Amino acid sequence: MAVAKKTASPKTAAAKAEATDEPTTFEHAGITFSIPAPLDMPLEILEAESEVEAVRLIVGEEAWAEYRATRPTIRDFQALAERVNEAAGSGN
Repeated sequence: MAVAKKTASPKTAAAKAEATDEPTTFEHAGITFSIPAPLDMPLEILEAESEVEAVRLIVGEEAWAEYRATRPTIRDFQALAERVNEAAGSGN
């Protein structure tokens, strides 16, 4: 009988990443996103004037372009923003 392997929740993964200064990765819309450890995020995030701009800066230009190519809806962006916030450790 095979035992299912437990995977860490996004919040647990983010806390572990913050403690080890390692990036957190997750999949969304068929794309693997890598979120830097909190202190390794671009400084421009502090100047972001919208959630869209902040998410774009966090995921990086290459992943953002790949995501935009999927022609996401506002609903899908909200789901991505939640995943990014969880992975970044903010939980907001």
